Amino acid sequence: MEIKSIEDFFKFLQSQTDAEDFWKRMYRGVPNSTFELIPSVGRFQTNKDKNLNVGNEMDILNEFKSIAYPYIKDYNFDTIELLSFGQHHGLPTRLLDWTQNPLIAVFFAVDKPLTEDEEKQKDFYSCVYIHKEEYIIEPCEPFDPFTINRVRYYSPKKVDNRITAQEGIFTVHNDPYTPWEPEGLEKVLIHKEVRKKIKETLCRLWINASSLYPGVDGIAEYVKYVFLGKTLVSD
Repeated sequence: MEIKSIEDFFKFLQSQTDAEDFWKRMYRGVPNSTFELIPSVGRFQTNKDKNLNVGNEMDILNEFKSIAYPYIKDYNFDTIELLSFGQHHGLPTRLLDWTQNPLIAVFFAVDKPLTEDEEKQKDFYSCVYIHKEEYIIEPCEPFDPFTINRVRYYSPKKVDNRITAQEGIFTVHNDPYTPWEPEGLEKVLIHKEVRKKIKETLCRLWINASSLYPGVDGIAEYVKYVFLGKTLVSD
């Protein structure tokens, strides 16, 4: 499916809300349709041009745990919970963010400004991935993310405001360096010419930086967006 107009956007939303398997669907919005389903840690390499290994990943997590201790000391995080907390704050992990709300996924697809190169492309697309599971994904007992032998799902505890606001759910990848291509994966393309109008519409529906990034940073980002195009004059 391609979204090239605001009418297409509403048709997409209607198709999702009408779907009988809506509660089994998860969505991931990305700013460039060429981006594959690779966790953030899988996009890094060592200074010897090699993929990171499990030991490297654990070192990253342990360093995060040590330095972030003042902010997490009140939580009794196990490994997967700490990974999910770090993921939502930009830590490279073997987790991929998804949401069960298609509006939120669309926001992440259209939020970032286009690069100069992307602006030059006549038919540049962002996209929303849609993955459907056979069963409704529900919270499960924590597990060791470094010893799994298949992609697993993790619905985190709502200990972080961002996870709650973004209706977050994760896929946890046993091989975070290989693009994930599950059976039946759908890809909805969003043309660059309709991105601005979609973002304006989402903002009116209160899907914006302020609502999805609770806190001062999100509020500042929202205010900056609202005042784009206006002239601010200082004394």
